Amino acid sequence: MTIKELKPNKVWEYFDAICKIPHISHHTEKLVQYLTNEFKALGYNPIVDKAGNIFVAKPAHADYQQLPVLLLQAHSDMVGTKDPSSKHDFLKDPIQTRVENGWVYANKTTLGADNGIAVAMIMAVFADRSLKHGPLEALITADEETGMEGIQKFDIRKIKAKYLINMDNENDEEICIGCPGNVNIEAELFFKRETRKIPNTTNLKITVTGGVGGHSGQTIAQKRINAIKKIFNTLNFIVDVTDIRLIDIEKAGVARNVIPFECTANINVYKKDVAKVKKIVAHSLRMTHLEYDLEKDMDITCSSSDTKLLPMRKNDSNLVIGVYAGVPNGISTINWKYNVPETSSNLGLIETKKNSVWSYYMVRSSYDQAQLRLANRIKMLFKSVGGTAKQVDFISGWLPKENELANIYQKFYKGIFKKDAKQVLINGGVEPAFILAKKPNMLGMSIGPLMEEVHTKSERLNIKSTQKIYDLLLRFLPTIK
Repeated sequence: MTIKELKPNKVWEYFDAICKIPHISHHTEKLVQYLTNEFKALGYNPIVDKAGNIFVAKPAHADYQQLPVLLLQAHSDMVGTKDPSSKHDFLKDPIQTRVENGWVYANKTTLGADNGIAVAMIMAVFADRSLKHGPLEALITADEETGMEGIQKFDIRKIKAKYLINMDNENDEEICIGCPGNVNIEAELFFKRETRKIPNTTNLKITVTGGVGGHSGQTIAQKRINAIKKIFNTLNFIVDVTDIRLIDIEKAGVARNVIPFECTANINVYKKDVAKVKKIVAHSLRMTHLEYDLEKDMDITCSSSDTKLLPMRKNDSNLVIGVYAGVPNGISTINWKYNVPETSSNLGLIETKKNSVWSYYMVRSSYDQAQLRLANRIKMLFKSVGGTAKQVDFISGWLPKENELANIYQKFYKGIFKKDAKQVLINGGVEPAFILAKKPNMLGMSIGPLMEEVHTKSERLNIKSTQKIYDLLLRFLPTIK
């Protein structure tokens, strides 16, 4: 069975078309053009801004013109993560989908259901002229996955809606009424290399592979290892017992909001200490499997390195290893009321340049002061040792509050399924955080079908849940007063 044979047909037809068009962040042009052409073919007048955001309105059904304007909102870009064995090119190749045991998967890559299935639902709503609803607006933003870049460039004044339904949540039994904002940080540590080879030494390569990875918000509470941090923690153990020099950290990480699942370091070590280093690496792997149940496929290896680079000077090497081992990563605080991570950080990207190690962090919190506090800790750690760190952008947190729209939906949901959809604070960022900060009189919520392992090669979308959410949406639209 192919996804085009699934129901509701129109939703899956659009999702199939979206999967066939490459659309990772910052490369959504072809998808934006396709969606724009589709809206025009349906008789609408979409507005596309320079950032690639699409805004379009649909008139109310004849009997529902008195209802308030409602905005349906999603994003067009996806995170591109793949298995190391995959030859998939996210700039050229279509996502290869498969249906298996009630789920839709991709072939060794992210599926892009985050947020392609929401875009498909919006398109299906606009394609169906028979649907009963009040006046609708749709906003499909670009580059959400790279710090909500698209929505920050959109002219919010275009939105006339009283209510907002964002469709970027990943659990059909939840109503998201709050989420963290985020601060992105670029940091750099500088070093000098030795001018000549150190006698009686050899070069080794330490590699972490097979990590689970995952969404740095939604899965940060699970015991998933950040491979970049794992490398530096392992190096820190080695430095504690023997003399090594860091040569470089090979470029690692997919995006600032993805937990890195592989990383490689090249080091210089005295030949007499090779066995000792390999013993520490092997012990690190054993302890990893003992401590982290999810990381059963993680491997940490130590082998000969063929790098031609000279090692860093000793003090610089120790400094780089110490700072990156010590920099905050993971959960900082928990929200006791909603029992979810409240403040967290993710070391998402790293790269060794000519004379520096560059890195990129994402800090999240529902509370602006808390995320700035943690961001400042990271910045000051780098600056205090002669490095640089700068804040790239800032999105305010979306704090939960009494929400008439969510209450109406919750009551509607219970009337159908005889149980509550839980109103939740999530730890992944969604765009209402930005929109509602700019339009404080607007009420919003985020819903969506069940997805698992988002931002990983194992991402999957539940078929029954997709039909459930779409049917719920269609039945809910004419009830909004």
